Amino acid sequence: MRYILFLFLFVITSSPAMANKAFAQSAFGDPSEQRVDGGGGLTAVEATIDGGEIPLGSTGQVIVRFRNEGGRPVEFRGINLYPSSTISADVGIDQCSQEPLASGAECALIVSTKGLQPGGWRVEMLIRHTGPSRLVTARINGSVAAGDETVNLIQDIEVLPSPVNFGTLEDSRPIIRSLTVRNITANEININDMYIDAPSQSGYELRTDCKTLNSGQACIASILWSPSIEGPSSGFLVLEHDGASAVTNIPLSGTFEPGQAEQAEIFPNSQPGKGVLVSSETEIDFGSDINAQSAITVSLVNVGDADIELKKIQLAGSENGLKLLKNGCDDGISLSPTEACPLTVSWAPTRVGGVIDDIKILHDGARGILVLPIRGTATAAISVDSKPIIITQDSITIQDGVGNEKPDLSNKETTSRPVLDGYVVTSHSNKHAIIKGPVGSRIVADGKTTLIGGYEWKVDITDIGVRLTSGANIVLLVFDRSLSNITSSETSE
Repeated sequence: MRYILFLFLFVITSSPAMANKAFAQSAFGDPSEQRVDGGGGLTAVEATIDGGEIPLGSTGQVIVRFRNEGGRPVEFRGINLYPSSTISADVGIDQCSQEPLASGAECALIVSTKGLQPGGWRVEMLIRHTGPSRLVTARINGSVAAGDETVNLIQDIEVLPSPVNFGTLEDSRPIIRSLTVRNITANEININDMYIDAPSQSGYELRTDCKTLNSGQACIASILWSPSIEGPSSGFLVLEHDGASAVTNIPLSGTFEPGQAEQAEIFPNSQPGKGVLVSSETEIDFGSDINAQSAITVSLVNVGDADIELKKIQLAGSENGLKLLKNGCDDGISLSPTEACPLTVSWAPTRVGGVIDDIKILHDGARGILVLPIRGTATAAISVDSKPIIITQDSITIQDGVGNEKPDLSNKETTSRPVLDGYVVTSHSNKHAIIKGPVGSRIVADGKTTLIGGYEWKVDITDIGVRLTSGANIVLLVFDRSLSNITSSETSE
């Protein structure tokens, strides 16, 4: 009886007509995942794709399509690329992960590839998704073509630009070039050392902090070129690393041809953040035929965009009768942008002939120094001992209409310095003297009066010169005995 029951069950389960019905009622699968169309879920439209030929160093794009052959939408959960060492690859455009892929629909991925080394290449793609199979794969094959001028060597580090040509340098300013150092392999590369192999006179200087580069990662290296000798220079940038080639070198070149030096302008060009000191005159010229004390005033102006401090103002020469008056620009004065100060130069010639001197103005602005030439020609020497000495310069009192005295302010200045300015004693004795002024010479006697400039002066002959008194004003004209070969004791009255 047992044998008959077993045989009956065997016939039922093995019957072809019952096979489909038994599968549909199986409790080991999810009924929602059963497919009425018999598809295999997410699949690649082409399992193997021909990526074609990529020139070395160039980038290409390959389209990879996927189709949902299942009965419900599928979501992409991850896209992994595994390129060969001859290329680098990444996903440029991802249309598949934007939304669930409906049943029977297709989506596309665009894979960007860059040729790193000549030869064949491939990219293995592994896609994770929510379909029944959970995983789907695809492959892209191709080749990297070397150009006609490409040397078939293994490259791990790409340096751009290469080679480095600084061109022709004609002035003294250094040139800097920025280089991009990139790992073009699929592995991490450690840069052990980076240096420049060139003669010291070539003037190359390296600045970089490149250490470790992941696949596709880049860093910056800068080379400063400041040559010290004329002519062409050359060298190499050397990179020592733990990649397959172990070393990478880049040629460096340049030519230094300094131009002819030009004469410096008296005023420098404007510079950002610096004060620029200029003068209202490029030269202080007293002219010719100078026979009296003269003065010229110029303006020093800050035309820059920062403050300027005048450190020191001085004459280059001495003993020539030039003098800087301290009534304007002086040591320690600070000038704001567009601010000015007056600089007055006085000249009392000490000898007949020309004067050649300069004013040196040290400051903290652009260039740091301003030099103003001083020129002039004297026809007569002016002795400092013959200058008028003003003893008093009080106002003169005059009588008003009712007999009261009041100060005559209108004549206060004209009765002293302006009237007698330029008068000197050219001859001197006990009782007489000759004084010379702008309008000529005259003889004056002791105890007498004389009229000068419209004012009456009482004359007193002293041992050292002529004393002139007009009201409260007293002026002493000193006799410079170097003007005469005869002393007063040897001169007759």
